[in-house]
Amino acid sequence: MDYLYENLGDERFQEFCSTLIAKEFPNLQAFPVGQPDGGRDSLVYIMNSLEKKFIVFQVKYVRNPKSITDPHKWLTKIIKEESLKINRLIPKGAKEYYLLTNIDGTAHFENGSKDKVNEILENNISIPAQCWWRDDISRRFEKDPIFKWSFPEILNGQDILNSLIFYNLNENNELREAVIKAYLSDQYRIDNEVKFKQIDLQNKLIDLYTDVPVRIKEFDHKNKKIKRILETIDNANITINNEYYNINGGFHREVIFGAAKFLLSSKVQNGIERILLEGGPGQGKSTISQYICQVHRAKLLNKIEDLKLLPDDIRKSPVRIPFKIDLRHIASWIEKKNPYDSQLNEYTFNHIWAKSLESFMIGHISYHSPNSNFTISDLTAIVKKNPILIVFDGFDEIADINIRQEVIDFIDKGIERLKANTNLIQVIITSRPAAFSNATGFPVATYPHFELTDITPQCSKEYVDKWVKANKLDNREGNDIKKLVEEKLQISHLRELAKSPMQLAIFISLLRTRGESLPNKRTALYDSYIDLFFNRESEKNQTIRENRDLIIDIHKYIAWILHSEAELYNNNGTITFKILIEKIKDYLHKEGYETEIADKLFQAVQERVCALVSRVQGTYEFEVQPLREYFCAKYLYQTAPYSPAGKERSGTKPERFNAIARDFYWNNVVRFYAGCFDKGELAMLVDELKELQNDNLLKYTNYPRLLTSQLLSDWVFTQYPKYLKEVVKIILNGININGIINQNRHFYGSEEPIMLPNECGRLEIIKECFEQLKQYPHRDYANELIGLINNNPHEEIIDIWKKELNNISIERTLQWLEYGYRMQIIHKIEDNVLTDLILQDTNTYSQEQKIQIIINGNRLDIINNNINIKKITLNGILAGRISIMLQRKKQTSKLQYLLISN
Repeated sequence: MDYLYENLGDERFQEFCSTLIAKEFPNLQAFPVGQPDGGRDSLVYIMNSLEKKFIVFQVKYVRNPKSITDPHKWLTKIIKEESLKINRLIPKGAKEYYLLTNIDGTAHFENGSKDKVNEILENNISIPAQCWWRDDISRRFEKDPIFKWSFPEILNGQDILNSLIFYNLNENNELREAVIKAYLSDQYRIDNEVKFKQIDLQNKLIDLYTDVPVRIKEFDHKNKKIKRILETIDNANITINNEYYNINGGFHREVIFGAAKFLLSSKVQNGIERILLEGGPGQGKSTISQYICQVHRAKLLNKIEDLKLLPDDIRKSPVRIPFKIDLRHIASWIEKKNPYDSQLNEYTFNHIWAKSLESFMIGHISYHSPNSNFTISDLTAIVKKNPILIVFDGFDEIADINIRQEVIDFIDKGIERLKANTNLIQVIITSRPAAFSNATGFPVATYPHFELTDITPQCSKEYVDKWVKANKLDNREGNDIKKLVEEKLQISHLRELAKSPMQLAIFISLLRTRGESLPNKRTALYDSYIDLFFNRESEKNQTIRENRDLIIDIHKYIAWILHSEAELYNNNGTITFKILIEKIKDYLHKEGYETEIADKLFQAVQERVCALVSRVQGTYEFEVQPLREYFCAKYLYQTAPYSPAGKERSGTKPERFNAIARDFYWNNVVRFYAGCFDKGELAMLVDELKELQNDNLLKYTNYPRLLTSQLLSDWVFTQYPKYLKEVVKIILNGININGIINQNRHFYGSEEPIMLPNECGRLEIIKECFEQLKQYPHRDYANELIGLINNNPHEEIIDIWKKELNNISIERTLQWLEYGYRMQIIHKIEDNVLTDLILQDTNTYSQEQKIQIIINGNRLDIINNNINIKKITLNGILAGRISIMLQRKKQTSKLQYLLISN
C-alpha cells in the first residue's frame, strides 16, 4: 500500500524518517532539521566496539515525485554531490551509508533505477551503501500499526477505517467500526446531491462542485504559525489570485485560495486547528463544508468512482473522520430540546442528554446510525487514535441571539475536553459576517476568520464545463451554451447576476431555458431573471407561491426606500429587521392588504427573503445592488400617476425621468427605468433626452451624451429604428468642443467612452461621425469624432472612408488621409488608393505631408513600389521636411526604400 508522504513536507518527512530509523536501529541520534549537518540527517552509533563507529543516514525529499521523470539520473547527481561529504566521514568512523527518499524506484534487471543506483553507490562511496526507496520505507512503516498514528497526514481512507484502527482498544471494536461506517454512509447519502434549490439540477455534489475563492479576513498577527502557513502556501500550488494588505505597517501579499483546496491542504489541516469561514447567502459556504466532508467520506468509504473525479491534490490530501453538524441542532440541545426526535425517542434522548458536546455527538451519531449503542467511551476511543474534522455549519442561523454565547462556550469547552485525548482535531465554523465588530461571535485569536469572495471568471468557466457535463449535453449543444455564457458575461450588468455560485446557477438555467432568445434589453433581461428566480422561490415556499405578485411589489417598494435612504443618509443600503417589518406593514396597510403576510414571510425563512438577503446578522439588503436598482426603477415606473388634461398630477413618468436623470447616483436606476418604456412611450423619452442635452449645467459635461449612449447600449430604442437614429444625432448634436468630452483613447483616462453594440446604433453613430467630419471641424472636435469611431470598430469604416474620399476636392484629401491615419486604417487601404492619393496631388508640400502620413502608418511599401514617390520622399528627407523614425534595430532596412533604381 502506498502512503501520502507528500502531505508531510520536507521537514516533517525527515522527522518521520528519523522515527522509522529509530525503530530499525537502536542508538539513533537525529540532527535538527534545517541546519548544516555535513551530510548527516541521522546517525546510528555502533556500541559493540571501543572504536567510534556509526551509520550515516541522509534524507532526500521531493515535493512532487512525479516531476522526477528519470529517478536514476536525479539520484546519480545527488550521490555525486554527497559522496565527498560521506567520504570525509569515513575516517571519523562512518561504516555504512543509507539514502532515504520518497521517490519510486523501478525493478528492471540491471536497467531499473534500483540496480543502477546500487551500482553508483558502490562506485562512489567506499563503504557499504544502500538506498531506501518509497516502497522500502512503506514496508518498514507497516510493521508497526500503531506507529501510523504518529503521522496521520500520510494515511489514506482504507487505513483509517480498517480494523487495525481499533486494534487493542477493547471488545467493542467491531461495533465502533460498524457505527462509524453507518454514520458516514448516511451523511454521504444526504450530502450526495447538490443543494441548490433555485436550479433544476439533480446532480452529485462532486460532479458539479466548483471551488469558490477564499481569503484571510482577520487573524491574530502574533500567531507566527498562521503567518508562516500563509507565507508558504504558494508552494502547495493552491493560489488563485494575489492581492496586497497591510500587516504591522508593511505591505504583504494576501493570498486568495480556492476554499476547499485550501481547507483540505495538508498545511492547513495540520497547522490551523480552528477556522471561522464567513460568506453571504448563496456564496456557497454550506456547499463548501458539505464538499469537504464528502471528500473525506469518499476516501474512508472507498468510493472509487467519486475519487476519480477529484483533483489530484485534493485526492491526495490528508484524510479525517468528518462530523458535519448543524449549529441550530446544538442550540436546541443546549435548551434540552430534542433536534432528532424523528429517530431519538424521548427515553433515549433523556438518557444520553447532558449539556456537553460529547453528549450531543452521541445523539448526532445515533441519529445517522440508528439502532446503535454508541457511548462517550466509544467516541473517546475513536478520537484518541484518529484524525477528525468537526464542521459546525450555520452559526448565523441560530435565531436566539442570547443563546449564541452559550453555543460558543459549549463548543470551545467540548473541543478542549476532546483534545485532552488527542491533538488530531480540526474545527471549522461557517457563518455570515456579523453586523457589528463587537457582536457575539467566535474570537479571532482562537478562530482566524476567512471569507469567501466573488467567483472569478475561471471559476465561472469551470462551473459551466461541469454543468454541461452533468447535464450530458452533446458537443454541439455544450459548446453553444459555453459560448453563450461567455458572451453574456462580457456585459457588465450580466456579470453582476453571476457573482456567487447560486446566482451563476440561476443565470445558466435562464440561458438554458431562453437560449439565444434571452432578451438583450437590459430591463427585459432582469425581468426574465426575476421571473425564473421567483419560480424557484414559489416552489419551495407556500407563502411566496400564494402571494407572488404582492411580494414582488414589496421588493419594489423596499428597493425604492433603500436606494433613496442610501443617498440621503450615505449608508450602504441595508435595513434592520425591525424597521424592515415596519416598512412592509406600512406598505401593506396603505395598499389595503392584511399585514400578517409580513410575519408569515419572515417566519418561513431566516437567511433570505427572495432577493433580500441577510449578509450580516440583524440586517437585510438586496443580494446585489443592480437588483435593488432594478426593483427601484420598476417601482417608479409602475407607480407613476396618470395625469389627464384638466386634472394634472405631479410625478408623471416624464417628470420622474427628468428628476432622476440629473443625478448621477441614480444613473443605473435611470437605465432600468428607461427600459420599462414601451414603443408608444419612446417619443416622450427622446424629448426628455433632448432637454437633458440642453441643461444649463449638464451641457458642459459628458454626462448627457454618456447617458444617452448607455440607453442605446441597453437596447432601449432598438425596437424602433426611427428613434434610434434620432437618438444617435442627439449624441453628436452640433460642432461644439463641449459636445463630447474625452472620447479620444489617449485622453479619456478614467472617463467612460461611448461604445455601442452593433445592433444598438454603432453603424449609425459611425455614419453620423463621418457626416460631421465632412464639415472639417476644429481639430479638437474632430479628435472627439474620430475617438468615437475608434471606440466603435466596424467593418464598414474603411468603405465609408473610401466612399467619401471620392466625393471631396483634392485640396481636402490631405486632411481626409490624416483622419484615416488617426482612425488606424492606413494599413488596410489598398496600394493603388494611397498611390493615387499622392500622385494626383500637384502641390509638393501636400504630397510630402501625405508621404509623411504614409510613413507614420507603416506603409513604406507604397514608397518602394513607385519610383516617383521615392523621388519625392528623398527630396523631402534631404530638405528636412520628411522624417523616418527607426523604432527597432531590425527596421534599419527601411532606408532601402530610398534606393533609386532604374
